[in-house]
Amino acid sequence: MDKLGTIGWLFVATLVSGLCLSVAGKSLVVPLAVVHKLLALICLVLLLRSAGALRDFHAPAALPAAILVFAVAYVACFATGVVQSIPASASSLWLNLHRAAAAIATVGCAVAARFLVMAVRS
Repeated sequence: MDKLGTIGWLFVATLVSGLCLSVAGKSLVVPLAVVHKLLALICLVLLLRSAGALRDFHAPAALPAAILVFAVAYVACFATGVVQSIPASASSLWLNLHRAAAAIATVGCAVAARFLVMAVRS
């Protein structure tokens, strides 16, 4: 449970840093980009290491599906972010794919969080 909560909060921090990055001035772009990428990398490593975190408690059947949607969308978001980091590959297509993957990951994370709260309360 602690791993999943940490992943959720890291994802929120990654989203916030990404939103700040999109409106930041030129002087803040580099430091915010570094923070955003580090948060994303830490979240990805924890996500990949937490495969067995659901074994500890009884969860609704939809919880693993929501976590799977979040994980796949997060990996897609991470991959499109990596492609955007390559200067020759940066285009609006990759930015739009990155935004769409982040939106899907956000919905998956919110649904998973709701099911986690329900599982802990029962």
